[in-house]
Amino acid sequence: MKELVSEAIVLGREPSRGSDRTVALLTKEAGYIHVRAVGGLKILSKFAPHLDPGSLVEVRLAKKNGYTLTDALTKDRFLIIRNNSEKLGRALRVLFFIQYFFPENVSDTRLWDTLLKALETGEIKMNDFLIHAGYDIRHATCAMCAARNVAFITVDTHEFICLLCSTKLPENRILLIHN
Repeated sequence: MKELVSEAIVLGREPSRGSDRTVALLTKEAGYIHVRAVGGLKILSKFAPHLDPGSLVEVRLAKKNGYTLTDALTKDRFLIIRNNSEKLGRALRVLFFIQYFFPENVSDTRLWDTLLKALETGEIKMNDFLIHAGYDIRHATCAMCAARNVAFITVDTHEFICLLCSTKLPENRILLIHN
């Protein structure tokens, strides 16, 4: 069994089986990964206060058939973002984007540095992350009607969609890309 101790940014979390929780993390060393937090849903879980999306945490992970969280400690909650609903909304969209548009288990120090700087300064620009993932909205057109004023990207097909066409798709399958 290998152990990894690293700083990580919490991208998201969701219930798993029983009282466990699956947590999406971005680490400098391992990239975007999913980890299992055993007992992470329990009210008295030692992990619960440290797994808020957008937090910088120090984690210890055990790796054997996937990663298991063994310890977590919050280093920064980025209050500059949490105290501003507009910035928080932008940050949450970027965290979601990373989970659905970047590959797992691929170290990407440029992505790590860009996200950490954005969270520290509060200057979160979705376009920075779109470009890093290989998407350029300057030349994009709507996949449904060919309009040039795209506002969303689809989660399933990674296509750009305009505001009008976005009403034809489920809200949980599209992501707003304008700041």
